Formats: sequence, structure tokens, C-alpha cells
Amino acid sequence: MVDMNANILVVDDERDLLELLSLNLSAEGYTITTVETGKEAISAIETERPDLILLDIMLEDISGIQLTGKLKNSPETASIPIILLTAKDTEMDMVVGLSVGADDYVTKPFSTKVLVARIEAVLRRAYPDPTAGHQVLAAGDVRVMVDSRRVTASGESVNLTIVEYEILVALIRAGGKVLSRDDLKTHLGTAAQSESGRIIDVHVATLRKKLGPARKVIRTVHRIGYRIAKV
Repeated sequence: MVDMNANILVVDDERDLLELLSLNLSAEGYTITTVETGKEAISAIETERPDLILLDIMLEDISGIQLTGKLKNSPETASIPIILLTAKDTEMDMVVGLSVGADDYVTKPFSTKVLVARIEAVLRRAYPDPTAGHQVLAAGDVRVMVDSRRVTASGESVNLTIVEYEILVALIRAGGKVLSRDDLKTHLGTAAQSESGRIIDVHVATLRKKLGPARKVIRTVHRIGYRIAKV
């Protein structure tokens, strides 16, 4: 479990924003390291592994999406949670970022309050409390240890993003009832209200991929949404 002293690496080529984020996040109790390029980010990660990365999509030497893919495809860095920072408020940026493994995204401009809330949510999911209890949700070959936020599929541990996890939990708790895309956005909280149904579909697609053979537990209800199959 990571506390409020979590080490966060902020990667952005806007120096003013780096200074602002460093000041505000340090005031919240986080330990902040800032770099301006993807190359510097890789070097910083090799020197000291961060607990979380805030990564701008638009960097001079490599796109944040490319760097996310690189980090998530390496066994040494795959488990480091990444929140993308983007000034490009377009659906395609969000879809691509999520598809390569980003854990969340925040669109510029954003308030410190919103950013801290997203950071806390991702950290809780990435580093569950090992002393937590043992409440378990089950659907087919999928098991969710609610208190520790651990998920297994066919006995294998599955690393889900915070959004994928919340969607899975909402579907299982619905007990076979169909949840529309709007229902799922409601379960995800206010931060998801501006997302389109297409983004929810992307989350479900990546969730299914990670569940492997157990993916059949999530059924699509044409033109409506999704439900958990009674298998």
C-alpha cells in the first residue's frame, strides 16, 4: 500500500506547468520528480522507480502514448500506473491512450482538486492495502477481492486499470441486470460523465482482453449496454 508520500514522476515539456504541479502536489504530501522529455523520463525511472507517472501526451521527442506503450510492454515497468495529461480533448486521443494501457487521463486545463482525486483513486487501485479483509465477488471464472482490489481470471492474477475494475465490479454486483453505457458512467463517478459511450466500449474491450478465456462472462446487449452472464 502506498501512502500520501508516494513518489510521482511528472513528464511535461511545459516548464510553467511542471513548476505548478510540483508545488501543488508537494503541498498534498507527494514526493515529486519532474522531467521534460521522454528520454529523461526513462532515465528517471531507471534511477528510481516512481509509484505513479503523470505523462503529457505531447512531448518533443516521443509522444506520451508511445512512451506509455513502451512502459506497459516492459515487465520491469508494466505495473507502474500512468495518468495521461492531454490538452487534446478528443475521443481518439482517449481511446488510443487507454488501448495502450494508460490507467486514466486528465484533460487540460484541470484543477488540482480533480487531479489529486484521480491520483488517489489510481494509487488505491494499484497498491491495495494488504491488511484488508476478504470480501469476494464472483462471476464465472472471475474473482474480485473487493477489499484488496485484486482480480483473478481462471486463477491467474489480472492487472486492471481503475476504470476497468469499477466496470467489472458494477456488472457483477448488478447480478445479470443489463447496465447501459450511461449506467456505467454513473458508476464511474462525475469524472466520467463527459465521456461518450464509445469510450465505455473501449474500457470494456480492454477489460475483456485482459480476462482472457474468462471474458465470456461479460455479454453485450445490442444497442443497450452490458451484463454479466450467469455461467
